[in-house]
Amino acid sequence: MIRPLLVLLLGALTACTPAQPAAPKFEDTDPCTLLASGDAGQLAGTPARDGRSCDFEFDSVTVELTLQTGKFADASASLLSDGGYGAVVNDHPMTRRCEDASGEVTCDAVVEARDGQLIGLKVVQRSHDPNAVGQVSQGLAAKALERLPVTS
Repeated sequence: MIRPLLVLLLGALTACTPAQPAAPKFEDTDPCTLLASGDAGQLAGTPARDGRSCDFEFDSVTVELTLQTGKFADASASLLSDGGYGAVVNDHPMTRRCEDASGEVTCDAVVEARDGQLIGLKVVQRSHDPNAVGQVSQGLAAKALERLPVTS
């Protein structure tokens, strides 16, 4: 008699246990949660979100981070054709192109988070060293990948 009662109670408890929340989908990820103060200096103000993009202003670096869907090969082709080159960030392929214009370096980059899921970065810093700003871009890509929620 106790055994059927115990099974019934366990079944009732299991039914009342809240379900684990589903992992957020890539499309639902807030791009402003992927970078933080300290990633490239202190944040100057609150990041500004515009749809799938977020603008960050750090001490000496501005960053536009965009979440997008598509093929990595397609997104990186234009960067490669204009003198960019490939890299690997935390086992994820990345392509970046950096240009110096009057002491301000702009790096455009794309990194494949998962198949069909991309993180685009535009990093601008007052500098004459495209390679140094490129390294900053790769570091920011690594931080964004670490903070990107695991999705199903």
